[in-house]
Amino acid sequence: MEPARWNEEYFTEVSGMIGPPSPDAMFDPEPVQRVLGRELPRDYVALMRAYGGVVSTLEDAYLLIAVGDGGRWDRRRVVEEGNYAVYYLADRFPEYSFMGESRKVSTSWILSREPYNVFRIGEVFGEALYLFFDPDVADWTVVLGSGDRWWQFRGGVCELLVKMVKGEVVLPYAEEGYFIGSSFLQEPRLTE
Repeated sequence: MEPARWNEEYFTEVSGMIGPPSPDAMFDPEPVQRVLGRELPRDYVALMRAYGGVVSTLEDAYLLIAVGDGGRWDRRRVVEEGNYAVYYLADRFPEYSFMGESRKVSTSWILSREPYNVFRIGEVFGEALYLFFDPDVADWTVVLGSGDRWWQFRGGVCELLVKMVKGEVVLPYAEEGYFIGSSFLQEPRLTE
């Protein structure tokens, strides 16, 4: 599979689902990227700059994509706290595996902080959603974390959202067709 790449078409489709950009959205990727030691995916940056986050309109907001970016917050602390569950489990497992694949990734890669290879961006059904810099594709991918087993989407955040709504991707823990036809509500407040 191709690694995640900027595809403006998917961003345009997501924007059509969400509506006009939020005038209150504020996201500067530079400080976060300095902490991560890597550039964030362009589609994720565009989404955050335009909307500040995304929440499904389905009851109980089962989908949330956001990141704390307030100027007063220590970005390293935001990244570390977001990644806490991964780091906690990594101390107990020598490697992480991917659902439906025999492939495994060394915990040492996941625990890297120079540069960071994991960055929590939200949640789906209470499970953490991360950007994961996959060494096998040498690019960011999207993973849904559950313990030491991850579900992986080798594409961008916007592509994932579009394919969830079209029913082309079914997430683990979701009923077949759960997100089909879902609309999204912009959420300019950032998670703290």
